[in-house]
Amino acid sequence: MSVQDEEQLDPKALHDILRGYVKTALLRAAVQLRVFDELESGPLEAREVAHRLGTDTRGMRILLDALAAIGLLRTGEGRYMLPAGGADLLVSSGSRFIGGAVRIGASDWEWDAQKNLVDAVRAGRAVTETHALTPEFDYWEDFAHHTSWFNNGAADVMADQLVPWSAGRESVDVLDVACSHGSYGFFFARREPRAKLWCLDWPNVLKITERNAERLGLLDRTSFVPGDMFETDLGGPYDIVMLTNVLHHFREEKATELLSRVAKAVKPGGRIAVVGHTREEEDTPETNPLPYLFSVIMLVQTFDGQTHSVGTYQRMLQSAGFTDVRSHSGPRAMHRVFIAERP
Repeated sequence: MSVQDEEQLDPKALHDILRGYVKTALLRAAVQLRVFDELESGPLEAREVAHRLGTDTRGMRILLDALAAIGLLRTGEGRYMLPAGGADLLVSSGSRFIGGAVRIGASDWEWDAQKNLVDAVRAGRAVTETHALTPEFDYWEDFAHHTSWFNNGAADVMADQLVPWSAGRESVDVLDVACSHGSYGFFFARREPRAKLWCLDWPNVLKITERNAERLGLLDRTSFVPGDMFETDLGGPYDIVMLTNVLHHFREEKATELLSRVAKAVKPGGRIAVVGHTREEEDTPETNPLPYLFSVIMLVQTFDGQTHSVGTYQRMLQSAGFTDVRSHSGPRAMHRVFIAERP
C-alpha cells in the first residue's frame, strides 16, 4: 500500500489522543466512587446513583454520561446500566475486577512521571529523583497490595508447565526473586503441596507478601529474604527460581547479569521461570502497539528499561547459561512465560 492509499490522519484523531487523559480520569473516578458497584443490581437514574453515593446530582450525571460516551456504561430510558462484561471487570466483586490495575496504572506517581517525558527523551532515562529502582520505594508497596489478584493467566501458564515437571523431583524448593505480591509462587505452591517458597524483595514489600501468604494458608511453607536482588545472598540452591516482570526494567546486558547471578542459585537440572512484557521479532508499532507504549513507561521510570523481544529473552537466558529455552502463552496471559533448564 502506498502512502497515498493510507487513511489520512485528521484533527479528530489528534483530538482523541489529546484528550486521552480524560478517559483515564473517568475510569479512575468511577472506580474510586464505586459507581459500577451501585449499578450491579440494575439500571438507575443519575439522581439515584448520586443519592446512594452521596454526591451532587449534576456532577454524577456528567460523570455517568461521559462513562457511557467511552463505552463503560450503557443508557436507556434515562437510566444507566453496566455494559456486557461489566460485572466481571468493573464491579469490585467481579472475578477480573480491574480496580487494582487502575490504582497502579492511574496512580499519581505514574501520572506525574509522564509529565517528565520531554526531559526523559532528552536524557534517555528517568530524570526524577525517585524512580522505579529507588530502594524501598513505597510505590512497590501499592503494587504488591493492589495487584495481588492480577495474574492475567500467566501464573496459570507457569504452573501448567512446572507442576508436572516437579512431580519427579525429590524436593520442590522455589525462590521467587522480586516477588512483590507473591502470586506466581503462590499459584504454583497451591497446586504443588510439596513446594517450599523463599520470597525475595524489599523489606517494606515483603510485609504485604507475608499477608498474602497468610491469607492463602501458605505462611508455613514460605520464608522471606529481604534485600536487593543484585546484592542479597540468594541462598539455595533451588529446584525452581522465578523472575517475574523484572527484566524489562533493565537493558539487555544488565538483565543478563541478573540472570547469570540467579543461575548460580538453581540446582543442576533445575528450572528458571521468567515472565515479562514481550514483543515478537516481526512486530511493528502499527501491528502491536502495546509493547511500544510500555517502553514509554520504562523510559520515564527507569534508567535503561524497555520491552524486550521474545528473541532477546531467549538470548539473555542462553547467555546466562540456561538451555532448552521455551516460551509459553495462553488466551488470558498478557505476559509471556519462559521456562529454561540449568544444565
